[in-house]
Amino acid sequence: MKYRNEKESGFSYIDVMCAIVILMVGILALVSALTANMIRTYESERRIIAKQMALSTIESIISAKEISRVGVIEGWDSLKNVQTNVPNGQINGIFLTGFNPVREDLGWDGVAGTIDDACPSGSPCTVTGRTTNTSDEIKNMQRKIEIKDLEDPERPTPTYSIYRREVIVTIRFNVNQAVREETVSTIITKY
Repeated sequence: MKYRNEKESGFSYIDVMCAIVILMVGILALVSALTANMIRTYESERRIIAKQMALSTIESIISAKEISRVGVIEGWDSLKNVQTNVPNGQINGIFLTGFNPVREDLGWDGVAGTIDDACPSGSPCTVTGRTTNTSDEIKNMQRKIEIKDLEDPERPTPTYSIYRREVIVTIRFNVNQAVREETVSTIITKY
């Protein structure tokens, strides 16, 4: 006659289920870490593109101070943001204010952030007397250019001319549902 041993060796169903739950928690943690890493990698790539775009915009602004086309870009005096009330005798700035779409083509004047490449989203940039800019917008990218006059401490206020300006370029971009910004600034001089 065979006797049945009550302490049989092996795993019960409860032991197997506990092991599966523990493994699933570990696997889910690993998948979560991989997903976060992929998002960070994508964000890093977008951040580098935004930084390069901001640096390229600053280079475009610096080169614009040497351009002299009457009624379009008049050198140093044009390197300002567009103003609504310009005093008589002063030249209005050429750089639009606020965040504007970024286009693949810089437009007729070749300078980033002006009316011929920073027009409202969804429409071509049309300026009277110039070629229409119908280039595509760079998706999920917007650019803001701020130009501020800096006082020269060596020249007294009533008689000084503005010889230095601060240029701040901010690129806004989306990573999944989050909005990120990359800002680059520099000081340019008239000389």
